[in-house]
Amino acid sequence: MINNLLDLNEVAVDCDTCHETLDLQFAEQHVQVRTNQADIALALKAYYKSYLTLSSGATTQHKVQLYVIEQIAVGDDLDWLEVPREEGKLGRKEGYLDVSGGRWIKKFKTGMSFLQRPNNVVALGPCENNLAQIINFINNQFLNHYLRQGFTLGHASAFTFLGQATAIAAASGGGKSTLMLRCLEDSSRDFLTNDRILLKREGKQTRTIGLAKLPRVNPGTLLNSERLRHILPDDRQQALLAMSTAELWSLEEKYDVQIEDDYGPKRVQLEGELQNLIMLDWSLDSNDATFMEPVDLTQQPEAIEGLRKRPGPFYQDAKGQFADLNDIDSIPHYVDALRNVNVFRLGGKVDFDRAYQLIGDMLEKVSG
Repeated sequence: MINNLLDLNEVAVDCDTCHETLDLQFAEQHVQVRTNQADIALALKAYYKSYLTLSSGATTQHKVQLYVIEQIAVGDDLDWLEVPREEGKLGRKEGYLDVSGGRWIKKFKTGMSFLQRPNNVVALGPCENNLAQIINFINNQFLNHYLRQGFTLGHASAFTFLGQATAIAAASGGGKSTLMLRCLEDSSRDFLTNDRILLKREGKQTRTIGLAKLPRVNPGTLLNSERLRHILPDDRQQALLAMSTAELWSLEEKYDVQIEDDYGPKRVQLEGELQNLIMLDWSLDSNDATFMEPVDLTQQPEAIEGLRKRPGPFYQDAKGQFADLNDIDSIPHYVDALRNVNVFRLGGKVDFDRAYQLIGDMLEKVSG
């Protein structure tokens, strides 16, 4: 067992006890997971089942070994530096300590600790009870690889239609995941990403890559979907039905949606050409009919503010250096990256059925 996070020799010795392996290929990024618990490897394999063959045959350009060590939480007594939170978010969530060649990141709520470095990265603590954080750590290696290649990180969900992607951006709790899942009711559309998107302008096209993470949604999304309601236990459904729309909207209680199980096989993609971006600007309090209008970013560049996202404490550049935690790409940078993309504003009152219809009309128009 690792007792001292700052003793990297002790960490290396414990990594050698991780005999269970799982190979994950995300496009050109290969992550080999090694763990000391067979159940963790099985759970990750089940989670990523739609991605296990999606990139088969792809040429690996970057490979990372990632160790997942199940043990008790340690390191609470260290002098963690606080990771700044995004505007409007309060409370102590993460801390970090830089060590030789890397950085430890601590999740205060769960006790999980993560060692980020160019290779041989480590997650340790009560891993089985915090699988979502292990998944995020795996996906951070994927993000690092593409950010080093000049991709821009966006805060958006997205789906594809005929190989072209439509992204939906908003602040957390703005309804982007719910609307994206609503759009998947059309079987000609595939899931691309739930919350993070990578984009890069390449000539007259903008390449986009989705994060290999399943939709993780609040109960209101499930309760209002005939297809997904079964994910909620019956007694929880009854309790939720007694809540107001505003209470449901603000409730933080996450559930994973396995696309392959609920929408059918081969409904997951990893990349495409970004054709459309929809900025959600609607409100529960509005009495105006839901509408969608084009946005000219030369006149309204601030309209894409909700798309901007900090890379966060796990990001290392190609030289292994960690960026300033407050760094975020400028609005002009995002505007330039979106030069080939149709941008829309969806406003008025929150109405998912009407938004679904408006998006369908838009797709028919731009693809026709």
